[in-house]
Amino acid sequence: MAQGRVTSAFVARPPGAGNAEAGYNAAMAPDAQDGSARAQREPPDLLRGQMRQWMEQVVSAGKTTELFELEMWLRSFERFFRIKNQPLSEKETRQLAIRNWSEELRLVDNVVLRVVHLCTCILSEDQVNLSRFDRYIESYLRKDDVVDPYIEKLVRQTTAEAGLTLLREGFEDIHVILTDLTRLARIPYVSFVSLGKLLYREVRRSDLLALLIDKKFKPVHDRITNHTIAVTIRRIEEPRQRKHAAKVFLEFFRLLHYLEYADPQRLDEDNLKSTILLFSLITSETRLLLGYIERRVLKALQPESSVYQCYDSFVYCVPLELKKVINTELLDISVSRQSDNVRARVENSHGILRDCFQQSVVQLAQAFDDVDGRDIFPDFTAKLDQSVVLRDGLAHLILSVREFQTRRDEAGALRMKEDISKFYDTNMKFLMYRDWSGFELFFIEILKCSSLPALHQIGHRFETFLMTLFREVQKRGILQDVPLPEHLRGVVEAHV
Repeated sequence: MAQGRVTSAFVARPPGAGNAEAGYNAAMAPDAQDGSARAQREPPDLLRGQMRQWMEQVVSAGKTTELFELEMWLRSFERFFRIKNQPLSEKETRQLAIRNWSEELRLVDNVVLRVVHLCTCILSEDQVNLSRFDRYIESYLRKDDVVDPYIEKLVRQTTAEAGLTLLREGFEDIHVILTDLTRLARIPYVSFVSLGKLLYREVRRSDLLALLIDKKFKPVHDRITNHTIAVTIRRIEEPRQRKHAAKVFLEFFRLLHYLEYADPQRLDEDNLKSTILLFSLITSETRLLLGYIERRVLKALQPESSVYQCYDSFVYCVPLELKKVINTELLDISVSRQSDNVRARVENSHGILRDCFQQSVVQLAQAFDDVDGRDIFPDFTAKLDQSVVLRDGLAHLILSVREFQTRRDEAGALRMKEDISKFYDTNMKFLMYRDWSGFELFFIEILKCSSLPALHQIGHRFETFLMTLFREVQKRGILQDVPLPEHLRGVVEAHV
């Protein structure tokens, strides 16, 4: 019975199947949670009932999106202050005590303000107005022996509304402290760590908010609605394998949900750096998932099975993608002053992890059933098509540059400039944002050049640049089974 809880509550069923109680019980099941001992402890029935009632109120009020984002940011606070989740170089890791942590605390302050806003959004207008009236009354009737009677009253209450109001009040005070603290020339590591502990205690002052964080999966957020994945899970005959697969699918879909909030296309310049907190959360959650696969999933499978090989590839390949993001793309991004550079690095990190998690979901589904990735992710086809167009466009442009370098005549120069202009107008948008400026510089330099000898020199540098881009695009997993057209294969053969 217990082994089916995760599967039954979080995999979409036909209308009318199941009930809210079963869904909530499965969300609270130990196997659906984080690996920590704290998360494994079952909450009292009264607290579970309060959580269930609160979830129903949030759903009826249409505030599930705000609640998910609130939970996400509260989780990110706990992970961001753990050094192993920080994008720091080895040198900085060894010099934690002398490093200036002011930029990190500025980012924390930005997210603190976001949490305050989300708390206000989730609370109904009547609740917000009532809390303001209560504060006015309590301040007017201030007691001599209590610093803040209003806070004293909130602390005594155990409702979700009181917990959110108390969190909002506490974070507003923390914002005031951080505003003054970040004006200092240097903030030491001990202050950074202390602030993390303060946030941790403030969040967990409410038992309901602590339960919101500790019990990760909730049907209102994490239900698998994709028909292809739902059918694949239900076709797994062995109960333990079905439970493990459902858990892993849920984890990957939640990671992808987190990544939606780190998409640079929906963020302005002021909020781009704040995604560091999200990437810290994603890094930590991914490591927990890989640990679960190693300790629980692989031990229940035969090493020669295709499913085992699929899970084993996650344990080997996913950390490489994480390392690429944390140790390369996001390294020291908190102190970067160039907004274009920050946007390019966040975009690249977002793309690397999104592709990694989507590929993992597709591979796991294909290990159990004959499925098409396009039936799981609507943009899977679009990404494949864009990658093919970009790769083939780069290959064609490289051949055009080589043709001019061989012939060195006006006709070859004209064709090369036309091909570059066509790529600029149609294909450059598929490059990583960080590569746009490099391509544009060559584009302008080549179009303005009227001397064939000078154009030949520029062409040599441009070919090297294009080959670097071509190799990077070729590495994309989505292209591994899509060969180059025969008329373009000379790009690779000539280079070899």
